[in-house]
Amino acid sequence: MAPPGSFETATVTVKLDDLNPEQRAAVLAPDGPILILAGAGSGKTRVLSYRIAHILAERKASPAEVLAVTFTNKAANEMRQRVASLVGGDNDARIPWVSTFHSACARILRQEGHALGYDRNFSILDEGDSLATIRQVLGDAALADSPPLELARARIEQAKNEAVTPDEMLARAKPGRDASIAQIYRLYQERMRAMNAMDFSDLQLQTWLLFERFPETLERWQRRAAHLLVDEYQDTNRVQYLIVRALAARSGNLCVVGDEDQSIYGWRGADIRNILDFERDYPAAQIFKLEQNYRSTKTILAAAGAVIRNNTERKVKNLWTENSAGEPVTYFTGRDERDEADFIALEIARLTGVGGFRAADVVVFYRVNAQSRAIEEALVRRRIPYYIVGGVRFYEQRDVKDLLAYLRVIANPADAVSLERMVGTPPRGIGAKSFEAIAELAARERIPAFEAMGRLETCSRVALRIAKQAGMLYSWMHDLGARAPDLSVRGIVEEVVAHSGFEAYLDTLDDAPARKQNLAEMLSAASAFDAEKSGGGLPEFLERVALVSDTEQIDSSGGRAALMTLHTSKGLEYPIVFMAGMEEGLFPHSRAAEIDEEVEEERRLCYVGMTRAQQLLYLTNTLSRELYGVRQESRQSRFLREVDPALIRRIAPARETPPIRPLSPREPYVDFADSQLPDDEPGPGGDGLSIGARVIHPTFGRGIVRRREGRGDGAKAWVNFERGGIKLLVLKFANLRLLGD
Repeated sequence: MAPPGSFETATVTVKLDDLNPEQRAAVLAPDGPILILAGAGSGKTRVLSYRIAHILAERKASPAEVLAVTFTNKAANEMRQRVASLVGGDNDARIPWVSTFHSACARILRQEGHALGYDRNFSILDEGDSLATIRQVLGDAALADSPPLELARARIEQAKNEAVTPDEMLARAKPGRDASIAQIYRLYQERMRAMNAMDFSDLQLQTWLLFERFPETLERWQRRAAHLLVDEYQDTNRVQYLIVRALAARSGNLCVVGDEDQSIYGWRGADIRNILDFERDYPAAQIFKLEQNYRSTKTILAAAGAVIRNNTERKVKNLWTENSAGEPVTYFTGRDERDEADFIALEIARLTGVGGFRAADVVVFYRVNAQSRAIEEALVRRRIPYYIVGGVRFYEQRDVKDLLAYLRVIANPADAVSLERMVGTPPRGIGAKSFEAIAELAARERIPAFEAMGRLETCSRVALRIAKQAGMLYSWMHDLGARAPDLSVRGIVEEVVAHSGFEAYLDTLDDAPARKQNLAEMLSAASAFDAEKSGGGLPEFLERVALVSDTEQIDSSGGRAALMTLHTSKGLEYPIVFMAGMEEGLFPHSRAAEIDEEVEEERRLCYVGMTRAQQLLYLTNTLSRELYGVRQESRQSRFLREVDPALIRRIAPARETPPIRPLSPREPYVDFADSQLPDDEPGPGGDGLSIGARVIHPTFGRGIVRRREGRGDGAKAWVNFERGGIKLLVLKFANLRLLGD
């Protein structure tokens, strides 16, 4: 028998002493529907983990009957590790299923999707490939009232998030544009099915349709989720809500954790009513409130609480903490965005110098990506290392996607999008016209495009040389596909690289070293996957790659400050938080300013950003700001006015800033690899501004180019001016003029 205040698992006794009374009550609650309202920093992951361990220890369910779902791989991994430490993680059979929504749906569909006409090796298209497919559908359909591409994509995604099928959308559509969008939705889904492919939203819609249409399948998964726990319930959309209700309907054992004050994804379909109306959906629900905050100082918590209390769509919570009062919230107003950015950079330099903090302790939040340019340039000038979260992800880089295209075709030969990308890299003469012939042959003979590629010699439109090349490629890929189940993922990648000529092709590119580093990273990722105990083959590896999220780019060990939008901030915490651009029209955003519900979501976003801070919180704005090429006077954000002035330390614009230290040729240069500044052209060219070039600037006068970085619109140069010293200039805007010898 376990002692009071603890419970037993098969191997250990777990103490509950580190849980506060409210946490313990939630962990030990009887079966049935449970709502845990978990304020920011109140230990919700701990409570969920202990709740799962309690269910297992009390023999209420086996690990094979427990499912916990959340929204990010980071959160799922953390919860899985905590549960493993509680129940004895040496044996995977003791660890219940902890997953993201998308990964859970993908797993269900791998096993059950055949009922809907999908092969288990279906492809998961990323946003770019999905957009390309919709573009093709729009072109082929040539409708009289054809919608713009982005509108069509947004409406299709909205329909899927709301569990609306193409037929239902067509039945509701008004004549004209709405009917055209519904028609495009239907054609898009038909093309996706023909390719044995799904996009991200499909994973959830198809799971719901599976449960709705096949009750015996639903019952099988209801038994698999006899105890269902849902994290971040405030962020669920309609289709997720339906899946959760369906899975929990048999047992009634549904435990949801969330905080309506942190619901910030309404723009992508999240419905705050799901958590606000939980008691209506489940009248017998037990309600618990976690109000003790373990993250922030009293001052930060009071400031954030003063803001969020102005919302009406919320349940009353009073967060408190035993932490110290800490420093006041710093509020700085700059003359313009450059002044604001300089202040942020100077403060980071001070805090990481005499302040004793690391650059990795700092995050700078902003409302829109366009704000990052001025901040990046200020950090470069102050030589502060940083990285962007939410830029181009590793698996979305061009050469990585080219290599993944081979793997996707091996796993799913029906994937025409990946096939078209694959045949063009490396260039082998199979161009757009040849692929049109492949597509026509596939349509005529009703075979996948991959099979049509192997029969291209029967097509008179294509030169025999190209047809033979396509046939050789088909024969090798077909053979590799047959052998793939017996190969490691790394073995498959290595054969693709060796046989396709991919590595030799990279050697021909200007940035070959960087691209070959990506190739090495792909091989490392494949090796790491092969080494995992959970096993799995190529389809599982590709599924993981497809479902990588922005937050997985976050790395505090790299010694760099993080820059990201506020929407990327959920689930994170930093000792020091800067929130830039606290101005009306920017935050709250102009699109939300006149709509009460959207202003409330913007306020929740502000609250989330503020409550990421552990020790120091900085709020900054400007007197005027240039954004998207237009300069306007700025007005203080209403959210700033909602904070008690007694909690704030006010700083006016600085008259002068310390001089920038000259750049020594031997000193390391800031890495722009993760920069959000555009980088889309192959190196300097045509402008004559090479290293050593003599130039003149309208303000700084004569100078010499000392160093260049970046490409295209993002190209920059360090210039040593006679009267201005070292300056970093974005060449597109620098107005530099070459001087003759």
